[in-house]
Amino acid sequence: MNNNWLLERSKLYAKYAEKMPSMTDKLELQLDYPDCGWLKMHFIVNDEEKLLIAASDVYEPFEDIRDWLEQIVRHIFDFTPTEVRIYDESDDYLLYYEPFFFHSDELLTKHPPQLDGLFYIYDSYEKKIVSEAVVETKKLVRAFYESILNFAKESSKREEFVDDWIQGAYNREYAEYDDDDDPRVKEIFINKITSPVVEEFLNDENSTTRFIPIK
Repeated sequence: MNNNWLLERSKLYAKYAEKMPSMTDKLELQLDYPDCGWLKMHFIVNDEEKLLIAASDVYEPFEDIRDWLEQIVRHIFDFTPTEVRIYDESDDYLLYYEPFFFHSDELLTKHPPQLDGLFYIYDSYEKKIVSEAVVETKKLVRAFYESILNFAKESSKREEFVDDWIQGAYNREYAEYDDDDDPRVKEIFINKITSPVVEEFLNDENSTTRFIPIK
């Protein structure tokens, strides 16, 4: 039996091995306010929507995405491929990020190469890669993290957000509070996806620099 994921990935790698783009892509994630327990995630590359995933509050994906971003950050100089799975109650979407490898001596220079990588999404139903982008590592982390965190902060200002998402997605944490009016209930989503590890990485201008010359 053919492994479509391996076949699709081999085609993608061959494409970029033959010709690498001269410029990186612009990657964005946009989130819609949830409706009946479903939250639409729009994946946009170079201002063009490439994929829409309807995330379910039953299989909330954002904690896994936070963990994925932390894994990328912690292994920034290990060039480790990472992945995260989003399940929409029917099919799997596999998000991958594979940093481009550089030798250690290439990074230990005054002007090291930019840390880029290949991002792509495999759709298990379509059995193909449905979105791809060559993107700077830091920009990928920022695009996902800030989009989700800003969405969580803005949505928490709406009284109905507790019923529309938090209660279903974080039922165990929600059950710990006796009153929906407790302000901490609205912050459950924010607290779930906030990552000091990722924020330190994004705020450090030298986080992608292996060698920092002494001034």
